[in-house]
Amino acid sequence: MKILVTYLSMSGRNEKIAKHLAEYLKKSADVDLEQIVDTDAYGITDYDAVIVETYTYGDGQVPDEAQDFYEDLADVDLERTKFAVLGSSSKTHIHFGRAVDYFTMQLNSSNGEQVADSVKIDQDPDEDDMKRVERLGDYVIKSLK
Repeated sequence: MKILVTYLSMSGRNEKIAKHLAEYLKKSADVDLEQIVDTDAYGITDYDAVIVETYTYGDGQVPDEAQDFYEDLADVDLERTKFAVLGSSSKTHIHFGRAVDYFTMQLNSSNGEQVADSVKIDQDPDEDDMKRVERLGDYVIKSLK
């Protein structure tokens, strides 16, 4: 089993979450961890599963740094590659975690297979949030068996 965890982090929150998730998954699978800006959307099908983690920018937009990756996904046939999406945001914003929703829709539209409900975390993750992240990881692993 080979899983890609790709993330985008401005404040360090998503990086912390992505590293935690990657370490958790390494108990059961080979895991590559990289930033979205370094991820080639066309190479995702080389993996059994991909987990995308992003923050939401401004009024609910996909962050500028993730735009190329996001737009490239529209041209990729994920061939039923399994995926999950998560990210931190702030509930003070009217569009809390909307970039998570956009990535989920884009991956579904690209013929991916969503294997876990998306996880949105309000700002800094607490212990319960990390358990939700691990549960997302469990669903991904279970889908590959």
